[in-house]
Amino acid sequence: MYDDRQPAPGNPDDETPASRSTRAGLEFRSLLDAAVDAIIVIDQRGCVEQFSLSAERVFGYKAEEVVGRNVSMLMPEPYRSEHDGYLERYHETGEARIIGIGREVRAQRKDGTIFPCELAVGQVAEARPPRFIGFIRDITLRKLADERLRRSESELRLAQELANLGNYVIHLDHSEPDYYSPKLHRILDVAAIDDAVPLTTLLRLWVHPSDRERFDEALEELQSTQAAFDVEYRIVRADGTTRHLHHIAQLTRDAEGRPVRHVGTVHDITDRRQTEDDARQLQERLTHFSRLSTMGEMAAGLAHEINQPLSAITMYAQACQRFMRSPNREDADVLEALEQISVQALRAGEVIRRLRNFVKNREVKREPVDCNRLLEDLRTLAETDARLHNVRLRIDDEPDLPTVHADPIQLQQVVLNLVRNAIDAMDDVPETQREVVLSARLLPEGEIEVVVADHGSGLVPEATEHLFNPFFTTKSGGTGLGLAISRSIVRAHGGRLWHTPNERTGARFHFTLPVSPAPRRE
Repeated sequence: MYDDRQPAPGNPDDETPASRSTRAGLEFRSLLDAAVDAIIVIDQRGCVEQFSLSAERVFGYKAEEVVGRNVSMLMPEPYRSEHDGYLERYHETGEARIIGIGREVRAQRKDGTIFPCELAVGQVAEARPPRFIGFIRDITLRKLADERLRRSESELRLAQELANLGNYVIHLDHSEPDYYSPKLHRILDVAAIDDAVPLTTLLRLWVHPSDRERFDEALEELQSTQAAFDVEYRIVRADGTTRHLHHIAQLTRDAEGRPVRHVGTVHDITDRRQTEDDARQLQERLTHFSRLSTMGEMAAGLAHEINQPLSAITMYAQACQRFMRSPNREDADVLEALEQISVQALRAGEVIRRLRNFVKNREVKREPVDCNRLLEDLRTLAETDARLHNVRLRIDDEPDLPTVHADPIQLQQVVLNLVRNAIDAMDDVPETQREVVLSARLLPEGEIEVVVADHGSGLVPEATEHLFNPFFTTKSGGTGLGLAISRSIVRAHGGRLWHTPNERTGARFHFTLPVSPAPRRE
């Protein structure tokens, strides 16, 4: 224990003024060297008195290279030439430009490189003559990060403009301000979005009435499950214009499952939808043209097909006239002739009805289609052309096939085009070998495969590469559109069209269609 009357060893009261000054100097130097920021002490003339270790690392100078020299050596122009003038003005007027204020400036290293830094200068209290301490922080990395962020934001805004894409972040826990990108404001045609009203509530006011149920169902699923919000819908803006939007969003939840953030993107797909509609209309016109072209090529055969029932009607009508004039007529003969007239009239009407359905320009309508029935109905249109070329049509299908969801007229067009190509391919084949086989079967993958096979000369390798290209044809009078349109029809129905060599000779054209989904049970 120390005697209370005796000062403890090392007590500052025992130190002389010189030792206290030395200790203070050592403590100040330790403070300088421990600081992360560069610290420089200068006198009233701007000459460096102290240069910290961090200052050595930042500027590349050793302390002995700087101490005693003007601090302006660490500055690029125009700061170097103006520095002494700042000090003189401060001494004369007391007006501070940097002292006690701080600002962002540029400094120069020993190797001549210039870098951005934050400079704060303070005056040492009660020091005579005046002395100043400068604190310098190298902000090069922060500047680079800011520049990368600025460039990323600029590139993001440009990408959003090019893609017609807006985004938003809604903080449901109010931890941060909500964010709505400028492009989102332009998509919705609003100057600002009310933060007090949820965006989804505002959108619901603009959603097209026909799409509101789909929008509400997707939103309810987003809020009740972990599923993402992914829906296309239309909005009617304040100016009355209708826009098509593709909206994707998701909720971020906390550990207790409470939603804390709603993040989403809104993509204006109006132009894409318009392009798709224009392409669809063009496709329908080309498809209609292809059907008309096919009918033009089959006109002679169809005329023969219709002429047969008309000739029979004429014959039975003349027979009725003879029966009616005969004194010994039998009413049963007259009734039988009238019945045959009715049958033949219905036969001619059915041919004309199917022909009109096939060639008329109509809106695409999908419905459940029985592929076996489709092939049977095709006989009415294809069999006449087959007889004129002495070709047999044979249908080989599986019973009880499931239906496909398709447009029956477009499928008829595909099959009829393949059948006519098969018939044309057998012009040089002996009549005993002229046979086209139509088959339909269920594949293990859950698709219906329809095959049209012939025993013609087959396809040369040079033709197979371009076979489905528009305007490519191996026929002297062909348009080159049939197979191209057929493939686009099959693709639009979710299937694919391709060809393979037949077993011995000829070609096989295959196309697949997805089976109709099973009806929902209520």
